[in-house]
Amino acid sequence: MTPLPWPPEWRRPPLGGWLGVVVFALLAALLIPAAVVAAVAGQWVGAATIGVVLLVLAPIAAGSRPRRRGYAVEEVPVEVGGVRQTGVRVRVRPTSPLVSLALAVLGLAITVLGLAAFVIAIVRGDWSSLVGFVVLLVIGSVLLLGGVVGLLASRKRLGLDLTPSHVVIGLGGEPVVLTWEQIARIGSTSIRYGVGAVLRPVQNWLTVETREPVGVAARLSGRRSAALGRLAATASANVAAAIPAERLGADPALVHHALRYYLEHADARPELGTGAAIRRLAAGEVVA
Repeated sequence: MTPLPWPPEWRRPPLGGWLGVVVFALLAALLIPAAVVAAVAGQWVGAATIGVVLLVLAPIAAGSRPRRRGYAVEEVPVEVGGVRQTGVRVRVRPTSPLVSLALAVLGLAITVLGLAAFVIAIVRGDWSSLVGFVVLLVIGSVLLLGGVVGLLASRKRLGLDLTPSHVVIGLGGEPVVLTWEQIARIGSTSIRYGVGAVLRPVQNWLTVETREPVGVAARLSGRRSAALGRLAATASANVAAAIPAERLGADPALVHHALRYYLEHADARPELGTGAAIRRLAAGEVVA
């Protein structure tokens, strides 16, 4: 298959997507000697703290590395409005379970520290640490809950389902269901995180925009936050869903052009219910 044009709004990630791993490696190179020095000096609490920090950051860095993409497009039965029809599914990867696991471990550790502060307050009769207990307990509980929710969400079947009549977007929450006629545009955008002129992580997004504001078109307002992720606060009212390009199981450029192709070529949509669409995608014949 000939490489498809990269959407002009998308940006290539710094260091080919390995920025998180490189930053972690540099941080580990600084902290490991510090932990050794602390252990030699008998400062076991400091050494253990550094060890916990590295153990938490390691899976986060591993989850940020570029993933090898297979050809994650398949023909599946899709149920829309109680009617079962055949469609094409582009798999959407869940957020890395390693990140969720790291959040759960960090939340549990902070919660334990909060409980320890509470026990110390009871034993000593010094209630000045009660505020610290409450703060640690709240932060730890939030992180622990977020990690557990992430682990559960990673078990859900996610995907972008294309049928001759509908597009069904499942990102872990309630799926967003749209008819092709409701969709006005398939867009693309990118976000850089952080400040300053240093290398900053880039996240590219694929957006689905409707002809009418979300909530009017298909009563989607209750699902909008889950469907937009980090773009929920800034997306226009007509954006029904936003999919991180890095989570697409297939080539993001292929998915972008495929959505645009079937949106612009209504006469080709019936093939989404047959094997013809799979063959078209495999050949990359989705650029008008």
